[in-house]
Amino acid sequence: MEQRGPVTRAQTAVGWDAMEMAASQLSISALLALAGGYLDGFTYVGHGHVFANAMTGNVVLLGISCFSGAVGAGARHLPPIVMFVLGVTAAKALEVYAPSLRLRYPHLLALSVQIALLSVLAFLPAGTPDMWFTTTIAFAASVQVESFRRVHGKNYNSTFTTGNLRTFAESCFSWLFAGGGEEARSTTVDFGTICFAFFAGAAAGGVATMHLGGKALWADVVLLMVVLLRVRPRAATSLVS
Repeated sequence: MEQRGPVTRAQTAVGWDAMEMAASQLSISALLALAGGYLDGFTYVGHGHVFANAMTGNVVLLGISCFSGAVGAGARHLPPIVMFVLGVTAAKALEVYAPSLRLRYPHLLALSVQIALLSVLAFLPAGTPDMWFTTTIAFAASVQVESFRRVHGKNYNSTFTTGNLRTFAESCFSWLFAGGGEEARSTTVDFGTICFAFFAGAAAGGVATMHLGGKALWADVVLLMVVLLRVRPRAATSLVS
């Protein structure tokens, strides 16, 4: 039966390891990439052509605006960048201080915070300033990308895809032309799936936002709830005595 009483440091460590193992499954990683792409499609189409996750795009657009004299127009890209940094900081602090706070499932807490934030945004009425959406989603997305970082032992990003494409291309070359074998084939499949999931999420997010506006966020909330439900039982099983 599951251990009762206060959560110890040892249980926190076991919970963290169990979450890492559960979250590293390809199905979970692909769902998170789908959700991450969806958020970028949502904010870009519905909220001032600002990216929720792709901070490279925001930095480029901010720089172009600043040096082309359109500082006011480019300023909308700055708050999401700041919130992204703050979100990564918060997620890292959660990871570092989880043992002292006796948090058994810090990944689940991070995911729950993201779901809660997106749910609040989905309730906001039409006409709510874009900045409320872009900054909150940037924070939520950065918590996700910092909390869920590995698929089958390899680093990946669930909220932007440049690094994933690079890994896909490298592993594909190794598999087809450099004798990489089964490991290279497996990595190619993993990262090809993740890249496609992100693409599909971005397309779906853009289309849904055009038709549903802010209510389109409920689809992303459902995706993240599926991840939460699929990860939690696996983590809890690892703590059965």
